Amino acid sequence: MRKLQEAQGLDQLIEAGSSGYFPLFYQDWIHESFADGEITRKMSFSRAAETVHRVYKSIERHHSIERKKTAIQALKSDERNDFVVSFMKMVEYRALDKMRELH
Repeated sequence: MRKLQEAQGLDQLIEAGSSGYFPLFYQDWIHESFADGEITRKMSFSRAAETVHRVYKSIERHHSIERKKTAIQALKSDERNDFVVSFMKMVEYRALDKMRELH
């Protein structure tokens, strides 16, 4: 049951991200995470998914978005940047998957 709740919550956040809404992140985090473009080009989907699930598992117990943000803020800068880039990679794949369905 818990895995189902995690999947649903994460799925909703990824779906929101595919429409441009990122409630888990401050804009500064996004800009900081993408300052080094080399990291984003090298990241595979499987690594991104693993990172997102690992970090989300540690913050999912917090019920509000603000508490989740606070938990993400407590991460080391490198780990937070990796999470943001990984999350965006998952959003990118979701958007590309939807585009494929339209054609």
